[in-house]
Amino acid sequence: MEQNTIDRFLGKYCKIVTKEPGEEKVRVVTGTIKDVDNDAGFIVIESIQGTNCLSMRTIVAIKPSSKKP
Repeated sequence: MEQNTIDRFLGKYCKIVTKEPGEEKVRVVTGTIKDVDNDAGFIVIESIQGTNCLSMRTIVAIKPSSKKP
């Protein structure tokens, strides 16, 4: 995804759909985007499962959500 697009979601609760290369199924992560590292291509997400780091290359879609657990 485009870097400046992801920057808009910084600090917001979102649903993020990712697909790893070689995998057939997608993975859905919901949580608050805490940090965006455009140089390295990673985003940090705080979710119920803990802190996650996702590669921007694997992101298929991001949808802001108003529902927080």
